[in-house]
Amino acid sequence: MSQGRETRLARSALRNTNRQHKIKMTDIDSLKARFAIPLVWEHFGLPGRPSRQCRSPFREDKAPSFSVFNDGRRWKDFSTGEGGDAIDFVAKVKSCTNGEAIKYLQDISGETPP
Repeated sequence: MSQGRETRLARSALRNTNRQHKIKMTDIDSLKARFAIPLVWEHFGLPGRPSRQCRSPFREDKAPSFSVFNDGRRWKDFSTGEGGDAIDFVAKVKSCTNGEAIKYLQDISGETPP
């Protein structure tokens, strides 16, 4: 078999593997709906209590500059400018990528795809 053909076959196999492990947007939306920031906050045992105006669980915060809003679905740290949804929050807590955070939430929810 020629080297060019082997390379094409390897690339094709890699694409097929990636397609099988891609996360669907509906799966991501389901995780976001299932995991509110307060639930994730409690799961990790972070200090303080999440609210509209609270101290950051990620750093020393003399004055409240952190906010959990939109019915617990979004967060914002006004001191650092960071913010996002439950997936971003898990990624921040675990110092991982959003993909790894999605996998983590799937694992703890029992929704790990085949």
